[in-house]
Amino acid sequence: MNSLNCCCSLLKAVGAVALMVTVLLASTGVESRALLGRREALEGGSKCEAPLVIFGASMIDVGENANAQPLTVQSEFVPYGVDYFGKPVARFSNGRVIADFLSQKLGYGLLDAYLNSVNPRFTYGVDFASSGSTAVSGSQTGSAARGSGLFPLDTQVKQYKLFKSKIMDLEAENKDLTLLRLPSILKLTRGIHVMMPAHNDYSNVLVSSANLDAPTLVSAVVSAIELALRGIHGEGARTMILMNVLPLGCAPSFLGFALTNPSLQKDKDSCIASYNAVVDLHNAELKKMVESLRTELSWTGLVLFDLNAIYLDAVRNPSKYAVTKPLAACCGAGANEYNINLAIPCGKSGTVNGTTVTAGRCSDPSQYISWDGLHPTESFAEYIASAMLKGEFTYPSFSLDEACKP
Repeated sequence: MNSLNCCCSLLKAVGAVALMVTVLLASTGVESRALLGRREALEGGSKCEAPLVIFGASMIDVGENANAQPLTVQSEFVPYGVDYFGKPVARFSNGRVIADFLSQKLGYGLLDAYLNSVNPRFTYGVDFASSGSTAVSGSQTGSAARGSGLFPLDTQVKQYKLFKSKIMDLEAENKDLTLLRLPSILKLTRGIHVMMPAHNDYSNVLVSSANLDAPTLVSAVVSAIELALRGIHGEGARTMILMNVLPLGCAPSFLGFALTNPSLQKDKDSCIASYNAVVDLHNAELKKMVESLRTELSWTGLVLFDLNAIYLDAVRNPSKYAVTKPLAACCGAGANEYNINLAIPCGKSGTVNGTTVTAGRCSDPSQYISWDGLHPTESFAEYIASAMLKGEFTYPSFSLDEACKP
């Protein structure tokens, strides 16, 4: 059995259990009682009736991989999560991630990962995002597939379809979805779908491919995203917020790599020009694809959020975001301007010149855009979520109030 089939078997088995749980169990594993309390405290206060449905990778993963393969994910260890949850809760942040802020600001509390089988609550949405996932998977053709992660984008779409079909079965059996803490099919299709794909498709190859065929890679990635969007639209999804790719050439991890690779030239923002050129090509092609799909499918609810623009705005105008170190990582062990040592990731220890060094948390994460060299700090994740909710950096203009209407 190939790896994708194994993953699909796993998601069907675990997902079925999660959807059929009707007895409230003691909270163990990824979620502590304190986390459950924060999650439940906001129930009943929502201004929005549309569930959130999340697709993507580590920047919006709330525990998918940790539920599938416990204690194997970097975000399950200190210092991840400590600034909000007081302990690691499988989020690649010092606290909350973008998905958390979206759900909390809508009054939903915190979303559950799809594979959470302990006391799941999907009434207000579900998060399929999987750390390390790519848009192009090993099951799809093309040389661009370079390690697709545990649950790549096409698998997440299959999970979504399975989730929906299970709810349809329960509705046909006249089950009480409120008791089961599930949305109705009508609410699910009217939900606010959010997709943040493709960062790993590029980060996996930028530092390892000396002669990267950028147009071929971009074509494969955008095609994979289009296929996923068509699949979700085919299930009746009305609203989709699609994020483009942030300027990877400004990420501290890549800037740290450039310290030992002087051939990588910097642009006017002190970021790696060639890396951002690849990202710019992707974002341009992604926008063309979105425009085409909006026309072909009459999908007026398909909206592009310009993640790249808000990142560059923070790099160029850091004081606007209360940031003082826009190109450095908060958590790191680098004796350089980026606080990056690629051999010692956040939370780990290693030896430098005969001395043991630990990549630890900075004194004030809010002064940084980047938490660990790749992922945003909790404070910057909140800026991103707030911009999405206000309709800033969106194309075309988007009203969340309209999307929230029943």
